[in-house]
Amino acid sequence: MRVTRWLVIAALASACSAPSATEQTTTEAALVQSEKKTSTDPAVNPDAAALADFKVRVEKYADLHKQLAKGEARPQETADPAKISSTKTALAAKVQAARTDAKQGDMFTPAARPVFRRLVASELKGEDARDTKAVLKDDAPATGAVPFKVNAKYPEKLPLPTVPANVLLSLPPLPAPLEYRIVGPHLLLLDTAADLVVDYLLNVVPT
Repeated sequence: MRVTRWLVIAALASACSAPSATEQTTTEAALVQSEKKTSTDPAVNPDAAALADFKVRVEKYADLHKQLAKGEARPQETADPAKISSTKTALAAKVQAARTDAKQGDMFTPAARPVFRRLVASELKGEDARDTKAVLKDDAPATGAVPFKVNAKYPEKLPLPTVPANVLLSLPPLPAPLEYRIVGPHLLLLDTAADLVVDYLLNVVPT
């Protein structure tokens, strides 16, 4: 599912059914700052080139996924766990076969890595970061339980860790079915429709 910036803003403001003018101003300011940090316009962001390249790469992956998600690999609207699992297995196999040469760094390129580290680190500094760090630890699986290997299946029985709304807001938006997940200090890029690791970036969360 694509997480838009306005959905994240709604999550940040959800504590109050009718946010005050001050809260609206705060969230709008956060949105403006986030858009500058992740903009692909070189006039407003010195990291624009790296982020523009990242955008092209993830959109290319999303296009490939769409082409492959057909027939038995097409996601179904069903509550039957067996059918869901069967579809994910078929889709994962097709994606893996189409990306046999995929490797770490295909999405998080050397140019993009320091940008992502800065973006995440900016949300984990100071006293205000305590709640964010608590959310990261709350339902995170053990680092050793998750395979940090491109094209590997994310373990079916492990929970998908929650990424705090402010961290999501600080990162470039993703096309469906890609999502960010943080496991321990590392950032995963997951295809959540196929439960596949698309790429990963180590040591993103500062210790």
